[in-house]
Amino acid sequence: MKSKQLPLFLFYGEEDFLIDEKIAALKQGIVDPAFNIEELSAENFSLESLSNALCGQTLLGGDRLVIVREPEIEPDDQDKFIELLNGMPENNRAIFCFKNIDKRSKLYKFLNAYGTAEEFKTFAPWEQDQLAAWIKQRVKLAGKTIDDRAAGFLGTMSGNNLRLLSKEIEKIVTYIGDRQAIKEEDVAAVASLGEVSAFALLDSLRRNDLKTSLAIFQTLLRNREDLFQLLGLLTTQYRLLLQIRSLPKAERQLNNLLRQVKGGPYFIRKCLEDVDRFSLAKLKSSLSNLLETSLKLKTGEQPAVVFELLLVSLCGA
Repeated sequence: MKSKQLPLFLFYGEEDFLIDEKIAALKQGIVDPAFNIEELSAENFSLESLSNALCGQTLLGGDRLVIVREPEIEPDDQDKFIELLNGMPENNRAIFCFKNIDKRSKLYKFLNAYGTAEEFKTFAPWEQDQLAAWIKQRVKLAGKTIDDRAAGFLGTMSGNNLRLLSKEIEKIVTYIGDRQAIKEEDVAAVASLGEVSAFALLDSLRRNDLKTSLAIFQTLLRNREDLFQLLGLLTTQYRLLLQIRSLPKAERQLNNLLRQVKGGPYFIRKCLEDVDRFSLAKLKSSLSNLLETSLKLKTGEQPAVVFELLLVSLCGA
């Protein structure tokens, strides 16, 4: 086995948009993509097809790039593929793309040790700050700016699918024309609701944003979100808000709250940011409304109507 770095790339993870962008960057400088780039899918992938792609000569010379997406390689065949990769011409490059790959496999260990392995993760629902940072960077690449609030609002509205978010950003950039800064009202005017999560509803409720809360709820309803689980999540949030609001301001430092109340650091920090929007009376009333809603759902009242009335009460004065 060669000890030097090989021109091999392993891109894996659920965020295929970032993988496609990484591949596009590697395609830069290819003499003629029609002759020097070949793609293999699970349907046409085999040891023979990979050998032909890696070791074949190009008509116009220059580097050859082979992109292999989701290949199915049996454990007993991995040694043969590794041997083939070890002997590929030095002016050729190969990219292997997987949504999931077993990190215990020989192929992963080989590509990680002798090539370049990179994981592309989708932002989790609780990683809204990181998602907003990605949105800001994407807007910057388009020659515009967007503040933290508008970026967070776009993430809440359109979800964490980066391919869809990229299209939403293109729409907004076109919408504002020559204006430099994207504002929150621009997002509200143009952005489409995407695959939002229950966490987006929590965010909008902490802001007392009824319009966004109702829109997100309709999306969750279409996606057949479990309403009892959703209700439990809302109850947890308002109980946490009440616990924090009941403490003197001097005791509301994050490190102190982590010791005193139950909840993950992310949720505690988010509630801490918005807790002063609520009075103790409002939070107690909200918890009472949540309990009442639970009883109504259990007695068979129309779930959508009951839940929408709950959201109206939660966002009320």
